[in-house]
Amino acid sequence: MENTPVHSSKMERRRRRPALSCVSCRKSKIRCDRNMPCGACVRSKHRTCVFDPQIHPSPRQSDMTSTLAGPLHQADSSHDDRSNFSLTGTTPADSSSSQTNTPTFDVKSLLDRIRELERRLEESTQQSTSTKNVTRASTTSSEPVATYPSYLAGELHTMNKSVMSKTRYFGQSHWMNQVGSFKGVLEMFDQQYREKKTEIMTLVGKCKTLARTIKAQRIPELSFKFGTNIPSREIADKLVDGYLRTSESVFRILHVPSFQKEYEKFWSSPDSVDPSFVIQLQLVMAIGSTIYDELFTLRQSAVQWVYEAQCWLVSPVPKTRLTLSGLQVMLLHCMAQETASVGQDLVWIPVGQVVRTAIYMGFHRDPNKLPKMNRFRSEMRRRLWNTILEIALQASIDSGGPPLIFFEEFDTCAPSDCDDAQLTSDDPSTLVNPNDKFTDMTIPLALRATFSARLAIAQALNEIRGQNTYDDTIRLHGQLGTAYKSLSQNLQRFSSTERKPTPFQRRFLDFLVRRYFMTLHLPYFGPGMIEPAYAFSKKTVVETSAKLYSLVFPLASTSPRSANDLRLTSEDADDLGRLTTCAAGLFRNIISQASMAIAFEVQNQLQEDDSMGLPTPRTDLLNIFRDSATWVRHRIKAGETNIKGYMFTAGLLGQVEALLSGLKGPELVDATVKAGTEAARDGLELLKQHARPNLDEKTTAVDEQFSFDTIMAMDEDWDFDTSMQNVLYDFISIESVFGAATDPNDAMAPDLAQWQ
Repeated sequence: MENTPVHSSKMERRRRRPALSCVSCRKSKIRCDRNMPCGACVRSKHRTCVFDPQIHPSPRQSDMTSTLAGPLHQADSSHDDRSNFSLTGTTPADSSSSQTNTPTFDVKSLLDRIRELERRLEESTQQSTSTKNVTRASTTSSEPVATYPSYLAGELHTMNKSVMSKTRYFGQSHWMNQVGSFKGVLEMFDQQYREKKTEIMTLVGKCKTLARTIKAQRIPELSFKFGTNIPSREIADKLVDGYLRTSESVFRILHVPSFQKEYEKFWSSPDSVDPSFVIQLQLVMAIGSTIYDELFTLRQSAVQWVYEAQCWLVSPVPKTRLTLSGLQVMLLHCMAQETASVGQDLVWIPVGQVVRTAIYMGFHRDPNKLPKMNRFRSEMRRRLWNTILEIALQASIDSGGPPLIFFEEFDTCAPSDCDDAQLTSDDPSTLVNPNDKFTDMTIPLALRATFSARLAIAQALNEIRGQNTYDDTIRLHGQLGTAYKSLSQNLQRFSSTERKPTPFQRRFLDFLVRRYFMTLHLPYFGPGMIEPAYAFSKKTVVETSAKLYSLVFPLASTSPRSANDLRLTSEDADDLGRLTTCAAGLFRNIISQASMAIAFEVQNQLQEDDSMGLPTPRTDLLNIFRDSATWVRHRIKAGETNIKGYMFTAGLLGQVEALLSGLKGPELVDATVKAGTEAARDGLELLKQHARPNLDEKTTAVDEQFSFDTIMAMDEDWDFDTSMQNVLYDFISIESVFGAATDPNDAMAPDLAQWQ
């Protein structure tokens, strides 16, 4: 007993000097100014800045701690012992009864305390922001960001992000969450746009009005007499073949022999076929029309076919739609909405209706557990359910909505690996094929093998209760990597067989699966520019984005296109290239996200280049980014009506080119705005080309409609939503994405000095 004090004294003398830096700075081995939060964490946009409990806070820390502890003390005034608990998880009584001064760490209590402080700090920040910006409508989520210990770096926080745009909520996988990386450039344009008499404001106003006119012209005069706009047999054959060799070869919806039989019957006697087949045929042609040519010349017909399908689906006697063919129409309608750009941003809603319709019809139960049916119906039900799951998952990623798919809610087995022709036989042995035989279902089944890994990523990103830590991200990456490797090995079996996957099928399958690597790591891409702990995410996003873009346009990384070069050389290259150029939905979203990530990486490389001469980013990435600007322009030539994406991409490219030339300060800003303005001017001329053929040869109608006085009169339309008044990018106030005021005196205001 007498030696105990001596031993304790020695232990105290040997104890290390406490670290004064915060956990993040200490792990990153950078200088910490010991404020709360510290400057390094503010610059890297960390939501938390944690110090070891034994550190005495600076005066600024003490003020903030008292501010946060005040409400907590008031809330717990009836429990005085709890209101003064320390970050070590011990009460004053516990401390006084301890024989030593060594702090005891209770991890659970520490984490609980951190979460509580975070929540109260965020509430305090929101109150302060709302006081200074009464007229601004903040649309970001107020959910707290939890922290968890990580083996990679100190306290790595989760990425709970979402965006509200007008009346829509976009989860973490939606592309709009990526826009935050370009806040500086967007604010340059937004500042120009707020000054009402600038050229950008005039050009964008004209383009908006002209886009509304073009969209109105595309809405057909509908009647319930379907099939009145069928093209000639020669064109129809090309459209049907285009659909069958692309979308249908991956997402199985039709039994092709049965469809072709009805197709021949239709041409011999149009009135003899069922109306549901006419709707199916029109939707098939609508999807096939996106790859008919490079400029989507059949867009008007495609839009009409989609509208007619919608009328058929909502017509009276809805129970007659609860059939196999009715469900096929619903699936084709969802796909055609995306390809023909008819409500493509809202397709997640009708996809949900398809899921519930299929469940109501029992497609979520395996046919073996239902009343006996023939093999054809059993396999078609399995195929359709498999496609429904895939379409629902893709819609979740594109919309940022939760997938709402749970394995415990269905027991339908995977379809058989067989050709369509084998389904018409009642002999079970005809459905058995050798493992090395490539069938009509090989590609869909190969994609299905990766479904669980991809679904886990969608759930982690878009379900509001999910707390996706960086450890979870690495784990999900490993699961998807294993599934992707198995997929590649599976397809290698057919490299030497007589029948093998088409180049389109290989590239499109790669295109669909690789996007999940990019989507999974995008939340950590921006922080990865600063935090070494996220370097793996940064590398994954950059390399995956370059691969995705090169899958569609293989020559982009070596020689970017010119304005008139469509870069579509073979039939197989044409199919995927035309889909991404003419269609919307996932085809546009994947390439857009990839090009934005590459643009941000090129921008970052230019900023960090400290060489003696001019900065030199990676040549392949710079070429891809240059090519992407041409791709956006081609989309407008093919019928896209929104020129803001073109203006933004061109402005960002203009900034990159200016940085390559060594420009800084006001010259850099002028170059960015000039490039964006030229793109808006070019976009207006492209839109006029789409409108002129539909204006009854009134050559002056366009110019008269968009006079300067008319544009000024549009203020009433802008004032309808006061929170969006005079805002160029309506999802950016800029607060609707970033949730922070743009007051120059605000510590969280954008640092435009980085461009100077």
